[in-house]
Amino acid sequence: MESYLTAQISASAIRANLRLLRQRIPRSTKLCAVVKADCYGHGLAQLVHLLSSEADSLGVATPEEAIHLRRLGYNGPILVFFSPLGYGEGPELREALEELIARGVTLTLASGRGIRAVAEAAKRVDAFARVHVKVDSGMGRSGVLPEATPALVRRIRDTPGIRLLGLYTHFAIAEEEDKAYTRSQLQRFLAAAEAAGGRDGLTLHAANSAATLDLPETHLDMIRPGLAVYGYQPSDQMQTKLPLRPALRLIGRLTQVKDLPAGSRCGYGLRYTFTRDGPVGLVPIGYGDGYLRCLSDKTFVRVRGQLVPTRGTISMDQITVDLTDVPSAVVGDEVEIISPDPTAPNSVESLARLAGTIPYEITCRLGPRIRRQLVK
Repeated sequence: MESYLTAQISASAIRANLRLLRQRIPRSTKLCAVVKADCYGHGLAQLVHLLSSEADSLGVATPEEAIHLRRLGYNGPILVFFSPLGYGEGPELREALEELIARGVTLTLASGRGIRAVAEAAKRVDAFARVHVKVDSGMGRSGVLPEATPALVRRIRDTPGIRLLGLYTHFAIAEEEDKAYTRSQLQRFLAAAEAAGGRDGLTLHAANSAATLDLPETHLDMIRPGLAVYGYQPSDQMQTKLPLRPALRLIGRLTQVKDLPAGSRCGYGLRYTFTRDGPVGLVPIGYGDGYLRCLSDKTFVRVRGQLVPTRGTISMDQITVDLTDVPSAVVGDEVEIISPDPTAPNSVESLARLAGTIPYEITCRLGPRIRRQLVK
C-alpha cells in the first residue's frame, strides 16, 4: 500500500557529497560514514548499498544498529560508538558481545570495566574482538580521560582475545566560528595517543562533519562525517561552505480541500482566524511524523508550484494549509513539505531556524509512517 508521505532520497546527491568530502582529505585518509539514527532519518535500508560502495566503513551508535547493518547485508567495517556494557552484566550483555564479536563489529571501550567481559566473549566465539578506545578530550561526555588513556591502552593490549585497532575522540563545538577550543581538544587527544604509544598501527580519528570542512589538521587517519553526507551544512558559522546537496525531498498529498468563509478559525486552540474567504487543504503530516508542533503558523509548503502557508496548530497527524492563492488545487495534488533547495522557506535548514534547532533534529525526527524512496 502506498504511503501518504514519501521522503525521496537522492542517490546522486549523496554520491556528490561524498566526493566533495573525499576531496577535502588526503588520499590515505579513510572515510567512515555515520549512519546512526536510520542515516539521520534518511533510511538505512535504502542507502546501505550506496554507502557501502562509497565509504570505507560505517559508524553507528548502538549495538542494535550494528547488527541491523549486518542483517541488511553489509559486510564492511562497522564501528559502534556506544559501549555494549549498558546492558549490565547478565545474559543480555554476554549474548550481545558474542554476536557483535562473531559478526566482526568494532567495539568502543572507554574504561577498563568491560575488558574482561569482551575478552571472555571473544574466547567463547573463538574470534578476536576488534576494539577502538574513545578519549574524552574535553566534551565531557563518553570516553576515557586523556591522563588515563595510556593505562587503559596497556591493559587492552595485554589482554588475549582483544585487538586494539584505533583511538578516537569527538569535538564539542567544531561547528562554531571560533576554533580555538576544538584545536585544544585535538592537541589533548594527540598528546594522549602519543603517551599511549603513538599510532603504532592504530587508526586515529577525530573529525566530524564540521571539522572535516574547517579543520584539515583534524583529518588524521580517518574522518567521520554524518550530516554532511546527507547534504547539510553543520552550522551557519562554517568557514568552509562546500556546495553540498541536500538529499531529502519530503512530499505528501492533499487529502481534503474545502472552502471556509472569512472569520473561520482552525486547529486546536483555534489560534488562527482566516481573514478572507477561500479554500483550505489538509496534508497528512504532523508532530507524530516529526513535523514539530512549535512550527505552527510559521511554515510554508508548495502546492502546484506555489508556496502556501500552514495555518493553525500542527496536529499529531495533519496540518492545515491556506490554498487561497492556489484555487485550482484539488484532493490528491502533490504537496512538497520539505524542499531539497537549502534557500527555500520549506528547506530543512529553514525549518531548523524557525524551530530554534539544528538540521539534525529536523531529519532525525522524521517518523516511520514516512516511506523512504531512493531516487536518482
